[in-house]
Amino acid sequence: MSRRIEARPNRKGIRMSNADVRWFRSKIDWWMGLILVALPVVELAGLATALRDGNGEAITSMAVALGTVAAIYGLLLIPVRYGVSSDRLVIRFGVVRRYIDLAAIREVYPTHNPLASPALSLDRLAVRTDDGTLGTSLISPAEREEFLSTLASGAGLVRDNDRLVRPVDREA
Repeated sequence: MSRRIEARPNRKGIRMSNADVRWFRSKIDWWMGLILVALPVVELAGLATALRDGNGEAITSMAVALGTVAAIYGLLLIPVRYGVSSDRLVIRFGVVRRYIDLAAIREVYPTHNPLASPALSLDRLAVRTDDGTLGTSLISPAEREEFLSTLASGAGLVRDNDRLVRPVDREA
C-alpha cells in the first residue's frame, strides 16, 4: 500500500513534498558528535544526582538546563539536512528551513569556516548567491560528491576542480 504525499504550502507559499526533494544528511565531526551526546548526558547525570539527594533547588535548575538543551536540540538541531528539488536548495535545521533558488546560486566551494551555520562539521561547502555578504550559506553534506553532482545537474552549474560555478554566458 503506497502512501500519497501531498505538497502543502509553507508560510512562504512554497509547495514541496518530500517526494520532490532529494535529501542529504549533515556530516558530523567526531568532536561535534561527542559534544552533542555529552551535553544531555551530563545534564541527566546532574538531574539524577539532584533527585537522589532530594535537593529541590538543584532538581529545578538541572531540569531547566535539561529542558533548555532538549528545546535547542528539537528546535534547531534535529534534523540537520539539505534537500535539492527541481528548483530549490532546502537547508533544514530543526524547525527552520531556508530556501535558495537554484538559479540564484553562483558558486559552491569547500571551506572550513567556523562561523555558526546549519552544519555539524567543519568540512563544509559554501553556497554563494547574489545576495552579497548574507548570500553565503555554509553546509556540510555527508555524501558530498553525490550532493555536488545532484546540485550541479539541477542548478546548471559546472565542476571546476573542487568547486561548482555558474557557466559564463558567452552571448553577452
